[in-house]
Amino acid sequence: MENARLLDERLRKIINEVSGHTGGEIKKNLLREFEVGVKAAIENHSQKETLRILALLKNAINKFE
Repeated sequence: MENARLLDERLRKIINEVSGHTGGEIKKNLLREFEVGVKAAIENHSQKETLRILALLKNAINKFE
C-alpha cells in the first residue's frame, strides 16, 4: 500500500512538471502570436498616418499655388 502511495505521489509530480512545461510553451506561442498582431496593427496604423500627413501636406502646398 505504501508503494502505491509513493508511486501516486511521484506520478503527480511528473504530471505537474510536464503540464508546467506545456503551459510555458503555450504562453510562449500566445506571446508570439500577440507580438505579430501588435506589429501588424502598428504598421497598418503607421501607414495610414503617413498617408494622412502626406495628404495634409499636399493640401497645404496646393493652397500656396
